[in-house]
Amino acid sequence: MQPSTIKSADRVLDVLELLCRRGNAVSHAELSRSLGIPKSSLTGLVRNLVTRGYLEKDLDTPNYQLGPAFFELLQQGKHVRDILKIAKPQLAWLTEKTREASAFYLFRGDHVERVLGEEVDHHPLSYRMTPHVTFPLYSAAAGKAVLSALKADEQEEYLRHVDFKPMTSETAKSANDIRQRLRAVGADRVSISYGENTIGVNALAIAVLRNDGYPIGALSVVVPQVRYNEELEMLCRASLVSAARRIEHELAL
Repeated sequence: MQPSTIKSADRVLDVLELLCRRGNAVSHAELSRSLGIPKSSLTGLVRNLVTRGYLEKDLDTPNYQLGPAFFELLQQGKHVRDILKIAKPQLAWLTEKTREASAFYLFRGDHVERVLGEEVDHHPLSYRMTPHVTFPLYSAAAGKAVLSALKADEQEEYLRHVDFKPMTSETAKSANDIRQRLRAVGADRVSISYGENTIGVNALAIAVLRNDGYPIGALSVVVPQVRYNEELEMLCRASLVSAARRIEHELAL
């Protein structure tokens, strides 16, 4: 990284921090004077921040103030911080309701990461929900649930660069393959993996969405294929929908 790049990043943070300290109202001249940034350099920086929505101009005064993108970023961080506390009791409810193991995954770029898990001990055959395990979006039910919730352009950007590697013989092998599987996700937003990530294991998942509809992560129920049937699938679908709605409602409060 070039020193000029670091200096530019520092100046952006300095501007945002100064606005927070000064009651969210600072003029261009005061920014320049307080931060020691030449007005000519500051003009372009402020223009970029305004364009990105991190600053906005007060129409009645010479002051700038923090913009909607800044507060949206704060809210997104709060969602990630709060989501584990909110999701944990819903996982316990999911496992009690379905009598199968459940998990919550965070969306991590090209992967989902299992951060919470609820196991069952009343079945001789069950699935271990080890935390901090990652799975490619294309192979796991939770990943496909997240992919299906993304806007088309972000989906396509992912599909253009992803390197498909088989987890099992059932794993999606190409972009067209995963597109077809995403089309199978219905109105209830529930995605199903039929042994695509782990041999002998089916999983159902639903994305958990922010207020703006963007996926934070996904809830999943995992069922050994020997126990999987239509009645259990319907129970898992309905339970996932209910749990996701409760989490999204609590996040919106």
